[in-house]
Amino acid sequence: MMQINKDKILIGVISDTHLPSRGSEIPQQIIKDFKDKNVDYIFHLGDFTTLETYNSLIENFDKDKIIAISGNMDNREINEKLPTEKELEILGHKIFLTHGSGGPYRIIERLNKSYNLSKYDIILFGHTHHPFKEERDGKLYLNPGTPTDKKFTDVNSYAFLEISKNKVNFEIKYI
Repeated sequence: MMQINKDKILIGVISDTHLPSRGSEIPQQIIKDFKDKNVDYIFHLGDFTTLETYNSLIENFDKDKIIAISGNMDNREINEKLPTEKELEILGHKIFLTHGSGGPYRIIERLNKSYNLSKYDIILFGHTHHPFKEERDGKLYLNPGTPTDKKFTDVNSYAFLEISKNKVNFEIKYI
């Protein structure tokens, strides 16, 4: 469980970096934006592809700031190091992190079929490469999209998740 001694937490959220096949590095604009806004944490929702991408986040930020899970395209080293899902509680909000699976359509239904999400307020996922924000049945479903893939999507993105005791804001940033 995370120890939080603040009234508001700012999290940088990325997913599906797919390095080095979709680029040479996480775009510097994102690293700079996360540093400029002094994020408390960075969530990476899987598909780093290689351990080097994970390590580059650690080099740029304190290891304790990186909260990450593995995705379906991650290599053995990542899969051995990171879980496939994670649950957290931040300022009273129960949060579930997973990568996701299957095609981009009906992913919320698949997530609910694969996991018991009834106890969570916020569900963050990747996999589809498309940014997504929807409230359904009192839960927020959030996806930052991909910051590096021009092959399967016409937009690259990342996000900020700001959490306070009474409010959650998810802002998608387009590159």
